[in-house]
Amino acid sequence: MNSATIAQEAAALASQGNNEGADILYSKGLALFPNDARLANSVGNFYARAGRNEEALDLFTRALQLDTSLEEAAFNKVILLLRIGRPQEAVRLLTDGWTGSTNAKYWALRGNAERLSDDFSAASSSYMRSLTIDPIDARALAGRARLALECGDEKAVVFYEEALAHSPGNPKLFLDYTQALVAAGRQGEALECATALVEQLPAWVEGHSLYAEMLWSSGNETQFGSRFEKALLAHPSPDLFLGWAHILSGVDRFAEAAGVLRRAHQKWPHNPTILLHLCIALGEAGMGSDAERLFSQFDQHGSPEWDIARCRNLIRIGLVDQAESRLFDLTKTEMADVSAWSLLDICWRLKGDARHEWLHGQAGLVRQIALPFGFDELAAVQQCLFKVHETSAPPVGQSVKSGSQTKGALFARREPELTRLKTALLDILEEYRAGLPKQDPLHPLLSMREATWGITSSWSIRLCGRGNHAPHIHPKGLISSACYFEVPAEVSQQGGPGWLDLGAPPTNLETGLPALFSFQPTVGDCILFPSTMFHGTRPISQGNRMTVAFDVTAAR
Repeated sequence: MNSATIAQEAAALASQGNNEGADILYSKGLALFPNDARLANSVGNFYARAGRNEEALDLFTRALQLDTSLEEAAFNKVILLLRIGRPQEAVRLLTDGWTGSTNAKYWALRGNAERLSDDFSAASSSYMRSLTIDPIDARALAGRARLALECGDEKAVVFYEEALAHSPGNPKLFLDYTQALVAAGRQGEALECATALVEQLPAWVEGHSLYAEMLWSSGNETQFGSRFEKALLAHPSPDLFLGWAHILSGVDRFAEAAGVLRRAHQKWPHNPTILLHLCIALGEAGMGSDAERLFSQFDQHGSPEWDIARCRNLIRIGLVDQAESRLFDLTKTEMADVSAWSLLDICWRLKGDARHEWLHGQAGLVRQIALPFGFDELAAVQQCLFKVHETSAPPVGQSVKSGSQTKGALFARREPELTRLKTALLDILEEYRAGLPKQDPLHPLLSMREATWGITSSWSIRLCGRGNHAPHIHPKGLISSACYFEVPAEVSQQGGPGWLDLGAPPTNLETGLPALFSFQPTVGDCILFPSTMFHGTRPISQGNRMTVAFDVTAAR
């Protein structure tokens, strides 16, 4: 039996649902033919479909080492890297030895990798190269449309219509087309599209989520979940229950989310994702003791998401020592993240531990720096942001309460005012870097003091009425920010409405801890601080408060 026959027979077993048999046969093939690049690629595909991502990546890498010209293995590795959120690695792979490719798929995949790496200009060029080779390449058409949506390009609707003409049955494309209609201010057409999605795909979570969010944003707070509830009765699935609970939690209806998840837990008592989110919803709804009973009964210590959620609840119910021990252990592993450090800081503050000063109290970690803009430049950015907010909506699942938040990456947009602002902010970041304490390998921010920094997320928020930001963190950031372009008159009151508070935990953690820093927002100023620090704003009572915010991360 040769390697090709083994691959064919294993693939046939997998297609029949016999994954165990396919796995055994593939393993036998790898042992018999360790230097067969195509077999390694085939097994990598099998592992990727099974969610065995690291094993799949190793096999794709092996295939490319055995045959550097095996384009299929390179493409498969890129697709997997993009799926698991490692686009920079995908870009490096595609640019290391394949730049002369005349394959439309190569350029479409490269465009996707560049877009997800926030290199929007390069992505645009790659999609153009792909469509020059093959004008109806589905991947390139979809990528070009998505890029236009993220960049605020007015051609997004047309590009999506062209992509849909060649892939009319693609629900993800249709969902994104709906979002493009919203961005274009065509709300009525967008709602018709969202309605069609939930009617034609009644078990699809993403369609229901978009429909519910659109109804909520339009002010229909009583009926926004009706379709979800109908779907749960007709097509009950763990994903639908989780999706509806996620939307309810996103609009602070945690008790209702807990009720939905209790129903799901009764149906699928051993589903760890349902259990985790039920515990989280109970805690956020003020039922911390109930959450802890479930956490204790089904402890999954070692899962970062589980540990973070449980430690948050342990703090809530006063078991600070237990939370601190778990969090400290977590920060010593590769699984350490912003959430762990932010909660550990709360533990240290509650216990009067001096390490809190090391984490957040050192001079230079929090800075207020003025933009190098005159009145006319500030006004130009302000007017540009006003226009973007005309088609922005109240977000679901964000910290914003009463206001609008822009979609996509703000600095991906092509308005010259935003390009100039980004350039100025990059300069301010270098000023901030220069004022930081010395490098410290143990500190979550100072360990990255000399790394290459980049702006990886950007958005604008405009609060109105009694709007505010609930205390929160940005779990994927290194440095977070707030840059002001509109403030109401009442911010002039000392410690009054609209002020930014840094270090005050969410109120439902019940710590009683105050803010560490409070800032009066001033038009033209930018405030920078570690992403491990909770931050929120005091409610305004009138007028508007508009900011640009962004996250900075370090290349690793």
